[in-house]
Amino acid sequence: MTAAYRHLPSVAVFDADAPPALAFVRSVGRLGVPVHVYGAGLFAVASLSRYATEYRPAPPLDDASRFLPFLVEQLERGAIDLIAPTSDLLAFYLTCVHDLLDTRMRAVLPTRAAILDVLLKDRFHARCRALGQPTPKTLCPTSLAEALDTSGELRWPVILKPRSHVGVGLARGVLVNNRDELAREFRPYAIARGNMPILEHAPDIRWPMMQEYVPDALQNLYSVSGVLDSEGRVVACASSRKSTQWPPNLGVGTSFNAHDDARVVELGVTLARAILGRGIFEIELIYDRRHDAYIAIDLNPRAFGQIALDIARGNDLPSLWYRLANGEEVATCASPHDDVRWVHAIPYHLGQWIGVVTGPARLQRLSAYVDTLKHRHIDVVIDSSDPLPAIAFTAKMLRHPGGLVRPFLGSRS
Repeated sequence: MTAAYRHLPSVAVFDADAPPALAFVRSVGRLGVPVHVYGAGLFAVASLSRYATEYRPAPPLDDASRFLPFLVEQLERGAIDLIAPTSDLLAFYLTCVHDLLDTRMRAVLPTRAAILDVLLKDRFHARCRALGQPTPKTLCPTSLAEALDTSGELRWPVILKPRSHVGVGLARGVLVNNRDELAREFRPYAIARGNMPILEHAPDIRWPMMQEYVPDALQNLYSVSGVLDSEGRVVACASSRKSTQWPPNLGVGTSFNAHDDARVVELGVTLARAILGRGIFEIELIYDRRHDAYIAIDLNPRAFGQIALDIARGNDLPSLWYRLANGEEVATCASPHDDVRWVHAIPYHLGQWIGVVTGPARLQRLSAYVDTLKHRHIDVVIDSSDPLPAIAFTAKMLRHPGGLVRPFLGSRS
């Protein structure tokens, strides 16, 4: 099977220090596909993988003024075949060069409008409402005065969060409990000079949106992920449940459990098909006990942080995506395995031990932690058959240990 892919289109992988990019390299690289990893430094995490074919220089991804012209030039001269969709920022760039993409790439990529409908959260909430899908009540003011004037429409506390991560970076948001805190925290996000071209497409992206806080969100947060073919047929899908996150209040997941709930899967797939239509997807849902309903909060048109969990469960989304791009007839995957858990090891273990040490309920926390360790785990980057990327990834994370610890100490309960 490996030899069959050796002379087929290559895959360009950007975001090469991020776990979704590494998962893509490993997955399609195992097929024997040529994988070209791009980066701005001497090396990138994904370039150290045994499955990476070549490392190529590129401008920094977070500098649109340099990266976009580079991407246009590479596509116009045919130096890039397929591009792995591995981040919101890269997905946004793909909307800018959509007409230059190979027809095979467009077959596994949502339309330009569909991608923008999910990258820009105000548009995502509007699409959900049009489909009759509940979302948290959301306001999108473009000044502090407007934020204060409209704050009475929401119940406290309120989340201030980016209306998109495109151009804004990794900011996760903040919880405010009253008007005074809102006045103190509501401010535009800083947009780097190189990313000013993004504002031409989305001028309000610098302003945070205000969103209702759903009670007990972390205890009821689900993910539905998979891949749809060019006709919207489900090739693979699965659901998982977030257990912990970093930072603890509003953050990225540090552990996910495999989850099997037909109602959750059906809802997630229905929304992904209706809004995106095709390609890799991950949708986040919160179960709201107050209304016995699942609330849609996010839809990603790309590979996502815990995609290694899908791969371990039998849904190898990157390789399925590649095979679909090549026009193969791909059968629907069987039901995914449920005997596996995903962890982002460094923040996960750190958070568990801080909880045990600081309390309360130290013994109960320790017992639950030990019990969790007995089950099969898949790590965000660790793979015994491909060790070098995990070493580099860990070294990069540990460069700023204070930034890892402070969110846990500031949110302990």
